[in-house]
Amino acid sequence: MAVIKPELSLLEKATLILSILRVLGVGLITLFTALFRGRSGSAKYGSHVKLTLLRTWLNTATVRHQQYLLPDLDVAYPAFAKERGFPPKDVTLPDGTKAYWLGSPSAEKVILWFHGGGFNLPAEPGHLTFVNSLTSPSVSALILSYTLAPHAIYPRQLQQAVELLRHVITSLHHQPESIIIGGDSAGGNIAVGILSHLLHPHPEIEPLRFEDGAKLRAAILLAPWASFRHDWPSSKNNTSKDLVTDKVGDKWSMAFLGGQKREGYNEPLAAEEGWWLGLEGVVKECLVLGGADELLADSIRELGRRFAAVHEGVTVVIAEGEWHDKPVTSSLGMGGEQDAAIRSFVKSRT
Repeated sequence: MAVIKPELSLLEKATLILSILRVLGVGLITLFTALFRGRSGSAKYGSHVKLTLLRTWLNTATVRHQQYLLPDLDVAYPAFAKERGFPPKDVTLPDGTKAYWLGSPSAEKVILWFHGGGFNLPAEPGHLTFVNSLTSPSVSALILSYTLAPHAIYPRQLQQAVELLRHVITSLHHQPESIIIGGDSAGGNIAVGILSHLLHPHPEIEPLRFEDGAKLRAAILLAPWASFRHDWPSSKNNTSKDLVTDKVGDKWSMAFLGGQKREGYNEPLAAEEGWWLGLEGVVKECLVLGGADELLADSIRELGRRFAAVHEGVTVVIAEGEWHDKPVTSSLGMGGEQDAAIRSFVKSRT
């Protein structure tokens, strides 16, 4: 189960109402102040207003508020399937974790997608819409319903992702070369964690080794949360252009880590020197993407640089004027350069 739906106390319900009122108040003010935003804000008026509203909501509401209001993937997926007119299908791992099919399970290639949300929030409608749009008669997708923080902490989410990959290889009989792993934001962190596990098996997770020099077809890392630090220039320069804040990042990363050490498995840019040597032996290609207007822009660039230093098959795309996770933020308008780059990448490799 992705979310253990919290029951709010009367006090929590009252603070939830206050949070909503605050967002509405900020929204009314922003309708006026956005006219004078200058270069510090988003280039488009409408995007600036919506980003401010979402940023205020994430800053003001608690994780319990958000998990109370948002449907988890186990609820959202059947509704999405009904809306799109296809029968819902899932796979269940030995520990009960579920992953949901988009496209035909019999397709030759499969994308394993790990959704974002800071490890704390469930997949939003845009995740299902976006991942579903990547499927074709020859390409299906599985989106993992991993357990959210704080109901489970690291390395549980990575363990679930590794076990999904193992299941697809051993039980569904896909060769690694027919598998693309991908994720956005926190899900991008999980996807990188899989690469770390393939290179250096995590001591708490069963090793996964490919036979006869096999390697994954590709890894797609959309706005990967590669660093929990805030001393990157983009963290200061993009505070009024992005949908997340340093405060929100701290709240989410603390809940995810649960007091455990920051290391290469859970924070890719905290990895020791030489950690990524051998990357070309576990994945054929990597596509690393970010928006130039997001807080994580510089850390994404650095992750791409470190990958490219050890692997010739790495492509980095930093899209001008795009905020964090733009291809899946349905409420803010999807599409854009990152979206087009992913579609082109998948189409040309499947």
